[in-house]
Amino acid sequence: MVNKLKAKLRIQPILKCVEALDYLKQEFGVHIKVTKMWRAMKEAKQLVEASERKQYAKVFDYVHELLRSNPGSTVKINIMPSLEGPPQFQRLYICLVGCKKGFVAGCRPFIGLDGCFLKSAFGGNLLFTVGVDANNHIVVIAYVVVDVENKENWKCFLTLLHEDLGDYVQNGWNFMSDMQKV
Repeated sequence: MVNKLKAKLRIQPILKCVEALDYLKQEFGVHIKVTKMWRAMKEAKQLVEASERKQYAKVFDYVHELLRSNPGSTVKINIMPSLEGPPQFQRLYICLVGCKKGFVAGCRPFIGLDGCFLKSAFGGNLLFTVGVDANNHIVVIAYVVVDVENKENWKCFLTLLHEDLGDYVQNGWNFMSDMQKV
């Protein structure tokens, strides 16, 4: 039962106990007491969050591997020091050299800005920039994983993008955010 809940929690990290009861009843025809379900949910959440915590612990290995396998790429990680325990993750910026060169060499002078929520036990947001090539295909330029979408994180992201791509005025690039619906 814990494995089935664990799989469901990976998809829906904020699953409530009542919803889990309904899910198991409809999907498997199982009737479980609320107290037993609560304990199973607690154990499943601990398993899911522990594996995600291990993933975040490997983020520095991921950064080193990206830089090793993609020389010329820009990968920057920011953390906030914490007095009680390990440092807190703040943001991870990634602009791969192939994406950067591809955009500069063969895309239209148009950069789209957008973001989305990350659905996990730890949350966060993914902010990204995309370009459009001659075949109307979307090309990812750079992206950043942040703890929260705010003005400071967008400013930092766009500053790093400016460093990677060069001056937008000189190159004649146009920007469009998700707030500017066509």
